[in-house]
Amino acid sequence: MPTLTRVLTPALLALTVALGACGQTPTTSAPAGTGAARPADPTPVSAAPGAADAQVNVALERFAQQLARQLPDPELRRAVQDQAALRFDGDQETLFSALAARPVGATTVQGLLTRGGLSASALDDVTRRVTNLQVAVRGPQWNAAEYTPLVAVAAQGGDEFAPVVAFDAQGRRHTLDARTLPTQPVVVVGVAERVDEQGRVMVPAATRAGTTAVPDPAASVGAQACDSWERLISLYVRDDHEPWTRGDPEIYVQLGSNSRDGLYVGSLPDVNDENKWYEPRRDLVRWSSTTMGNWMMYLWYERDGGGSLTLTIGADVKGVNGSVSYTVADGDDQMGHATLAFGDRLQRFALDTGDVRWWRGGCE
Repeated sequence: MPTLTRVLTPALLALTVALGACGQTPTTSAPAGTGAARPADPTPVSAAPGAADAQVNVALERFAQQLARQLPDPELRRAVQDQAALRFDGDQETLFSALAARPVGATTVQGLLTRGGLSASALDDVTRRVTNLQVAVRGPQWNAAEYTPLVAVAAQGGDEFAPVVAFDAQGRRHTLDARTLPTQPVVVVGVAERVDEQGRVMVPAATRAGTTAVPDPAASVGAQACDSWERLISLYVRDDHEPWTRGDPEIYVQLGSNSRDGLYVGSLPDVNDENKWYEPRRDLVRWSSTTMGNWMMYLWYERDGGGSLTLTIGADVKGVNGSVSYTVADGDDQMGHATLAFGDRLQRFALDTGDVRWWRGGCE
């Protein structure tokens, strides 16, 4: 039965119960006899934001409303657009700390906001409550010289796909659909997902593993060792669990086996769109029945961050029982898991969790 270590949010507790109830239902797309199995994934459970997140959301709404009131200023619009276009973390967004000092006429963005109705103390309160306050541009191409967009809030906690609060230039409140990308550009304020506590961009993990050797994807692999490598050939994401307010998803995969946890963890920073095939052709880990065990399990998730926890998932593959433990965050969105047997490592076939379908095989 899957277990989570650490005190869990209600949504994660429901996820644990659902995972345990589902058992090991073999619903994989792998060919018969491969030993691949995928437990059915639970239905996501909505949760209300906690007290700390609720305070952050109040601060975000206050900031969003005041920013929206000032956006009729074309110089401010240009400043927001230009700063976000620098893509400091790979997406069209910027930390407010960088935007705040940008010149706008005879003042700065911060000066314009404090002069326009948000006092310096109130702005300080917002930045204190919202660590790594972010301003992003989402949606279609923005003609900043002519169009004044709404300013929306990427709320913390709770259901990521709950209706989105947004404000217009008169400070009036609007509600947007989190699942439908707007037909006009929208400025979005929230908490940066791709930086650490010090505001430094977290470098995507191309490969990170335990003691098992992980190859350089660019390095050639000798013919003698070729059949030992587990290779991710291509993947197709049906649901990345990321609302448009948060920009591109952060897709991660982890591998473990029935005798070794932490074999591999890696991000796929170029996988940004749903319903599209990608071909990373990445060598992951080297198979060895003596050091790795009888079967391996893939875990896919969309990284949102939060407190660290351990997710333990059990399985039975070709009569061999076992479990794999993964370190994830309590805000991450699970995208499913699937197993394959050591004896099937040389075959090439697809696995499918429902959210992700991928082709895997020995190295080529």
